[in-house]
Amino acid sequence: MNRRIRMYYDGLLIMMWLIFACLVIVSCEFTESQLVKEQAVTFEQEIAYRQRKEMELEGKLRKANETISKLERLIECREDEPKEE
Repeated sequence: MNRRIRMYYDGLLIMMWLIFACLVIVSCEFTESQLVKEQAVTFEQEIAYRQRKEMELEGKLRKANETISKLERLIECREDEPKEE
């Protein structure tokens, strides 16, 4: 009888260790999954920020090119004017 109780106790102990190990593994996977989600959000935010900056710089470049074109036309007009002596 004592031997049966001991076998039952050993089996129960093994099952408890297996359940514990499974919980640890699932917990680690959940933590890793959460980390991946956080990294993805950070990456998406970084991409959005860089796209906004790129658009901002494109706008500034467009304005600078327009200013250059205006100045070039102004120089051409001044060169075409007859010189007063």
